[in-house]
Amino acid sequence: MLTRVFEKQLAVAGDPRAHPPRVALAEWSAIVSVLAMSPAITSAAEPTRNGGPDQRSNILFVILDDVGADQLRVSNPLGVGLAHTPTITAIAQQGVNFTNCWAMPECSPSRVCFFTGRFPMRTGVVSPMTQPTLPQSQCSPLEATTPRLLTQAGYSSMLIGKFHIAQSDWNPAGIAAPASCGFTNFNGTLLGAPPYIDPTIAGQATRSDGVGLSCGLPIEGNAPAICACGFQDGTCAEGVDALECLQLGGVPLVDSAGNAVRSCANYSSAAIAWGNFNGNYVWPRTVNSGDVAYQESPVRVYADTDQALHAVQFIRAQRALSHRWMCTLSFSGDHDPWQPPPAQLLPPGSAWPTDLPLVCDEETGVKSATPAQRELSNRTIESMDQQIRHVLIATGLAHEGGAGLTLTAPDTVIVVVGDNGSFLTTVRAPFNPVRAKATVYQTGVCVPLVIAGGPTVAPGRACDSMVSVVDLFELWGELAGIDVRAAVPEGRRLDSRGMKGYLTTPDAANARQFNYSGYAAAHLAEQCFPCLLSLGGGPICTDSILTTQQLCESQGGVWYGPGGSTIYTDCCDLMKGLAIEGELTFVYAAQQAITDGRWKLVVNTLPWCVDESKAHEFYDLAACPFAEVLHGRGVDNPECNLLASDHPLAPPAALAYTQLKARLAELEATAQPCPGDATMNGVVNALDIGVLMAYWGGPSVCDFNNDATTNAQDLGILLGNYGVCGAP
Repeated sequence: MLTRVFEKQLAVAGDPRAHPPRVALAEWSAIVSVLAMSPAITSAAEPTRNGGPDQRSNILFVILDDVGADQLRVSNPLGVGLAHTPTITAIAQQGVNFTNCWAMPECSPSRVCFFTGRFPMRTGVVSPMTQPTLPQSQCSPLEATTPRLLTQAGYSSMLIGKFHIAQSDWNPAGIAAPASCGFTNFNGTLLGAPPYIDPTIAGQATRSDGVGLSCGLPIEGNAPAICACGFQDGTCAEGVDALECLQLGGVPLVDSAGNAVRSCANYSSAAIAWGNFNGNYVWPRTVNSGDVAYQESPVRVYADTDQALHAVQFIRAQRALSHRWMCTLSFSGDHDPWQPPPAQLLPPGSAWPTDLPLVCDEETGVKSATPAQRELSNRTIESMDQQIRHVLIATGLAHEGGAGLTLTAPDTVIVVVGDNGSFLTTVRAPFNPVRAKATVYQTGVCVPLVIAGGPTVAPGRACDSMVSVVDLFELWGELAGIDVRAAVPEGRRLDSRGMKGYLTTPDAANARQFNYSGYAAAHLAEQCFPCLLSLGGGPICTDSILTTQQLCESQGGVWYGPGGSTIYTDCCDLMKGLAIEGELTFVYAAQQAITDGRWKLVVNTLPWCVDESKAHEFYDLAACPFAEVLHGRGVDNPECNLLASDHPLAPPAALAYTQLKARLAELEATAQPCPGDATMNGVVNALDIGVLMAYWGGPSVCDFNNDATTNAQDLGILLGNYGVCGAP
C-alpha cells in the first residue's frame, strides 16, 4: 500500500526543470573561465576500468540532520525510547556499522568535509551559517568538490534537500551558490533549518500567546484538530485532519482565537496569507539545473517527502540510462523546529503518548517542551527511515519480503551518516545534553555511520576503527576509481584517509592514528549576542549558537541582544551584568578535540572572564561512564577531566597528553593562514589576482580584510604576500 501511495506521489511530483528560470548564470562566465584554469577542475584522474567491466559503484549518500550517535540503536546500544529505524538497521545488518565515527560539532563544517576531504581550519567553514556569513566562511567556489571530480569521471550527481555549505546572502553567486561549488544539479533548500513554524496558521489567528498553535496547525487534546481545509484555488473540504490538510497543500481553517473552524461556508482564499512559511510543510525551494538557478516559494509539500521523491526521480533516470551516479539525499528533518510528520510516513504503532501535550515549541502554560521535542524528534527520524525505505524500494535498490528489507543492487553503495551530535533537548541517555551539538565532547561529535553494498564483504559486522567525516570524500573517489590525491590541485592539503579497505577487508588496519574535530568563530556580517538557557545542571550561555532572538526564544531561552529587555555584548558581559557567579556554563566560541582512540584532548578558546586553567581538558575515554557499552569510549562528562584534579597525571596519561598536544600543534602548523591565496594551493600568484579581479567590488572569498568588499585593499594584501606561503 505504501509503495502504491509513493508511486502516486512520484507521478504528480513533476519535473523541476519545467519551471521557468529565475536567475541566469551567464553572468558568472568570467568567473567560471578563471576557475577552469584551476587544477581543481582539470586534474581529475581517469577512472580505472582495467580494460574490463566497469567495477565502479553508484553512490546513494543519505545525510541525517542533527542525528547524533545517541539517537540510533546501531550507535547507542544502551539507549531507551529511541526511534524505530528498521531501514537503517537493515542497512547496517547487510553492511558495516562504523562505531567510532567523528563529525564536526556543527552541520556546515561537517558537510563541507563530506565533499572536500579537508578539515574546517583549511576550508574556512568553521561554524554553521545560522546568520549572514561572509563568503570566506562559506565553501569556496574554488574547492575541488566531489561533484566536480565525479563529473570528470563520467558520473551524474545530484544533491537533494538541505545544502548549507554556502548561503545566498553575501555570496556573489546568490541562489546559484550550489552550482558555484560544483553542485550544478541541486533541488532543495538553502536554509540551515526548516523555516519557523507559523503560529498564526497563515495569518488567521491573531492572539499573541500561541497556545495550541505551536505546531503550525490547530491541536485539540493531544492530536491535530478535525477542521475545514482551504486550498489556494478556492476549494475547501470539511472533516479533514489538520495535519493531513497541511500535507495536501492546504491550510487548516481556524478563527482569530486559533480554534478549529469546521465549516467551509465562509471560506475565502483571499483571507489566507499563502506566503507564510510553516516549518517542513511550507518552505522555499531552490533549484540549480545546468546553467540556470531559480526559486519556488513557497512549496506546500512536506519537505522530507519531497526530497525522497526527487531522489527516486533522479536515480530511476540514471539507472534507465545505465549511467554511473551519485545521489546525495540530505534530509531537512530532524532539525529544530520540529513538527509532526505525516501520519502515513510513520511505522505502525507510532502513536503520540496520551499523557503528553502535542506541542512543537516552548509555550505559555507548558512547563517544559523537552519531552515533546524528544517525541517529535523520534517521529521525524522514523519518518526519514521510512523515506529511505521508499527510495530503496521504488528505485529497485532493495525489495521487501518475508525476510524484511533486502538490498538488491550490488553496483550501488549506500551510506547513511549523521552530520553532527544531537541538539540539546533531544539528546538521549547516556549521552550528555549539556555537552551536545556545538561542542567537541563525545555527544557533540560522535555520529552514526552505516555503509552497505558495492564491494562490501562479510556483511553484518561492526568496524571500530577511527573514522572522520572527511574520509567520506576519499571513499567517493575510491568507489568512482578516482585518485583524489592526484585529482586535487597540488599544494592543497587533504585530511581524508581511505575507507574502502574497511569494506573489503574485515580486519583492515586502522587508517588513522588520530581523529580531530573542531569549530571556531566565522566571519560574520552581523554581530552575535548572548542567549541564556536553562537545561538540567543550571544556566547555559551561548553567544555563538542560537544567534537570533527568534532562534533563542524558540528554545525557551532569554535573548540579550537587540529586541530584548537588556543588551549584553557577550556571555561574560551578561554574567557580570546579571551577577551570576560560579554556576554559569559557557558554550565556547571555539573548541578543538583530538584523540588517539582512547585518550582525548580538548582545547577551549576561553571567554575573557573564564580562568585560563580551563583551556585544556583531558580524558581517558576508556574510564569514562558507560565505556563498557559504548564500544570502549565513555561519555566525557566534567568529572572525568583528568586535569581538573590537583594530582599529576599518571605516566601513561602524561605521555598521551604530551603526544596529543604535539599532534594538534603539528596539525595547526599545516593550516597557517596565507592571506591572498584564494586558490588554496600554498602559492600567491597571478591566478589569485585573476580570481580577485573577477569578484571586484563585492563580497567574495578574496575579501581578505573581511569588510564585505573585494577592492584595492584586498589586492594590496595579496601583493604583499606574493609568492610561496610562509616563505621569508
